[in-house]
Amino acid sequence: MLVRAITAPGLRRWCRGQRGAAAACFPLGRALLGVRGAEAAAFLQGLLTNDVTQLVAEGDGPPALYAHALNVQGRCLYDVILYRLHRSTAEEPHILLECDSSVLASIQQHLKLYKIRRKVTISPCPDLSLWAVIPGDTSSLPKCADQAVLLTPDPRAEVMGWRLIAKKGANLSEIIPGSQVGDVQDYHRHRYKQG
Repeated sequence: MLVRAITAPGLRRWCRGQRGAAAACFPLGRALLGVRGAEAAAFLQGLLTNDVTQLVAEGDGPPALYAHALNVQGRCLYDVILYRLHRSTAEEPHILLECDSSVLASIQQHLKLYKIRRKVTISPCPDLSLWAVIPGDTSSLPKCADQAVLLTPDPRAEVMGWRLIAKKGANLSEIIPGSQVGDVQDYHRHRYKQG
């Protein structure tokens, strides 16, 4: 994937123009699928292109990974972003898969096909909403928001900003003070400019 090594000046100007907004938040039309259970990482390991065991390993593992779901022949079916929701290795692994909402049922069916005797539960998460966040100033975005389920840098590239998972109906201005909700088309234009 070709990614330009630049920041998002157009969106940052947009944030500054919105009465000093700390960040631009864009609602995404993507869905979340929860995979929970003692064998969640081992189950996903052979079905995705990235090393899923990093999400459950001890130490400072990444909170999010970008991957592709594979079919039996090893061909890419869907692109997904994985998020770790459990806080420590002592907790039961809980991983969220972000995917396009139009393929949620297909991915769920694909995973259930390979679930054979694995101790995992696979279920959609309709009570959660997903947001792309482009900070107006990199120092203005909090590293941890109390009301967010998860706030993490986008695992694909730094110029893509952050990903925010929150409860449906949550007040974004309480999660990221001073943020403004933007048009998702502006976010898509930003993505396309990055290559």
